Amino acid sequence: MKNIAQSCVNNGGNLTDLRSKLNVLAPAGSSEQLVAAVNNGCDAVYLGLDSFNARMKAPNFTLENLPRWVDYCHLFGVKVYVAINTSVKNDEFYNALKFLYGVYKSFADGVIITDLALMRIAGTLPKPFDVVASTQLSVHDKYGADFVKKNGATTVVCARECSLKHIKEIAESGLEVECFLHGAMCVCQSGQCLFSSMVGGNSGNRGLCAQPCRKFYRVEDGSVSGYLLSAKDICSLDSWKQLVAAGAATFKIEGRNRRAEYAGITSEIYSEIINGGRKAEKEDYLRLAEMFNRHMSSNGYLNGDNNDIVYPVTQNHTGITVGIIRKGQVYTDCTLSKGDGLKIFDGKKEICGGTALESGTRGTFVRAQFSGRVADGMTVNRTTSAELCKNVLSSKKKLRVNLSFNAKAGKQAEIIAKCCGVTVNVKSDFIVQTAKNKPTNTNEIAVQLSKTNDTHYTICDIVIKIDEIFIAKSQINLLRRSILDKLSSAIIEEYNRSLGKREIHEFMFEQTIEQVGSDSVCKTGVLAVNCYDEYQLKCAEGRADYLIFSPEIIDSNTVKKAIEYNAFLDLPPFADLEYLDGLIGKDKLSLVCNNVGQIEYARVKHLRYIAGAGLNIFNDFIADEFNDAETFVYSHELTLKEISALKNQSGLTFIDGNLILMKLSHCPYKLVYKCDCSSCKADNKLTYVDEMNNKFFISRRRVKGCLFNLVNGKKLSVVNKLKRAGRYLLDYDEEIICHYIQLNNGIDDGFTESKPYTKGRLFDKIN
Repeated sequence: MKNIAQSCVNNGGNLTDLRSKLNVLAPAGSSEQLVAAVNNGCDAVYLGLDSFNARMKAPNFTLENLPRWVDYCHLFGVKVYVAINTSVKNDEFYNALKFLYGVYKSFADGVIITDLALMRIAGTLPKPFDVVASTQLSVHDKYGADFVKKNGATTVVCARECSLKHIKEIAESGLEVECFLHGAMCVCQSGQCLFSSMVGGNSGNRGLCAQPCRKFYRVEDGSVSGYLLSAKDICSLDSWKQLVAAGAATFKIEGRNRRAEYAGITSEIYSEIINGGRKAEKEDYLRLAEMFNRHMSSNGYLNGDNNDIVYPVTQNHTGITVGIIRKGQVYTDCTLSKGDGLKIFDGKKEICGGTALESGTRGTFVRAQFSGRVADGMTVNRTTSAELCKNVLSSKKKLRVNLSFNAKAGKQAEIIAKCCGVTVNVKSDFIVQTAKNKPTNTNEIAVQLSKTNDTHYTICDIVIKIDEIFIAKSQINLLRRSILDKLSSAIIEEYNRSLGKREIHEFMFEQTIEQVGSDSVCKTGVLAVNCYDEYQLKCAEGRADYLIFSPEIIDSNTVKKAIEYNAFLDLPPFADLEYLDGLIGKDKLSLVCNNVGQIEYARVKHLRYIAGAGLNIFNDFIADEFNDAETFVYSHELTLKEISALKNQSGLTFIDGNLILMKLSHCPYKLVYKCDCSSCKADNKLTYVDEMNNKFFISRRRVKGCLFNLVNGKKLSVVNKLKRAGRYLLDYDEEIICHYIQLNNGIDDGFTESKPYTKGRLFDKIN
């Protein structure tokens, strides 16, 4: 079954046909964000709980209060998706499963999942229940889409690095397609970042990213400095129609850690444009930029271009220009309001912040309080509009209700309400009295029934049928409150009824745990060596149990070398598999697969494969998903102690070599040297240095197109601490190979590492 967007496009439908089916998915990192998004028109929200979600720094929700907020959203017909999208350790899997079942029982519309074992389990739950494959799974082609579909997903979030061509391929799988619409963009390839966990122990894969990519860096040769890894924000006001044409049906606004006003204004603008049919205007760009922007980029990677991703000037919200400094005050280019938040720039350099102390129209002087020294000629940007925030947060979504009121003397009064296809009635617990003096008229009753105050309703039509009666205002008000309360419950019940009974029995927990994960008997003293050229392949041949070939450029020649040496060709996570397929032809190449699409490709082509580090295999349950692999690589974020506690001991532990912190799809050489592909500078050594003089060097991989790695300046090594045989993966180094061959034969040769090194997370747990 084709996804709804692709079906409409293929059958000659137009955007008007789609508008009732397209979803603007808003962030709800807090209850305030959720309310702002719902009240400003979003079609769905996504949120996280107090564990297992990739935005643990947001206020978030709990299993206990989740049902209440699901009901709130369902009252307005807004869908709720709950993120369980972090790496899960073995001893946490039971609780993660409990969260999954709790989300299901709360009548949430779906769950966003990264862990493949949890995804497979979620896929078995009775439908309707959407299982959304997280962007962390790096799905960027048809093979990745097919993999997650077979594993239980009903929807896939495309990797941020996807082009329109990739999105169209994914849509053709029949899965519903979700794409990022607006907000922050990670500079690292989706699901491939270890930077925060390796340098500080706070894992982005566990929801605690410390954002080292947003820091200031300089190039070692002194030629360039700035925020060299800080990506721009996405803005899709110009490109959303292209996403629809490619097959996307859900449009995700990033930003669960941002203000409630941000969720509100993005929901309002994109909902009015995508589902409301109006055109984007200049004012929309300004309002979005003012709410939050890092020099917004309209397309990201959609057109296959990786040139306009990083903005090195600043990593923070820049706002919009509203004036300049004159005589110590703000001389305005537009209307300012008292309380507006300001930032002052001298050229491109941020000087200080400020707050407007009074209001003023264009062309006037406005007094402001500044946090630093300002000078005439400096640019003033507004980063918070008090009026815009007030308007967004005061917006209230109302449901239109038709009321019928019937009252006859000697009988109970009855009120009937119709809303959203639901009809309810309430009868009074008193008998209506005949009027002794002045009877109650229809206008008096209508006035009381219309007083919906701060409820979720607005009365659009009232039919009143009465005779000569008297009824107190307090009695009318009581009936109004009763009918609206009953109406809310009925609307929610009707919505939830469409989702099924949602019953989960406790025995399913133990049953599921018992079915997954098994002890493995495997050979110890195994060595896998990663080689970068033919010389290293020759030297390691016959000495390693697994030869892995990671050439800078994958072409017909390096493919032949991999086959000749019976080596596993290491694929970058975003390798072009169609191009690779042309290189392989009918040959049988062995692969190291670093995302789920590559796993699916290897299985379809019947190729031997190793499940690589890019898959972030964190627990026994995920390892079981790759039981057809030759072997697999344990997550680099696990300690040796955590690895030794797993039931499945058939994997490889990376213990020596280059520690890749980030995998990049943009070209750092174009950013630094202002070159293009015709004047490529990739042969130059490129090293980034942070404020603590830590070094990180750039390495290139090329599979038709170029991909890049940010590599830690210090190699990973544990030779000074690790003294036992094991199943080890290491980069080629003659002395290191000799040492581990000896160690795996029970001999400690006393070798020590003299070069600067890091132990990574092999002895220190990540958070």
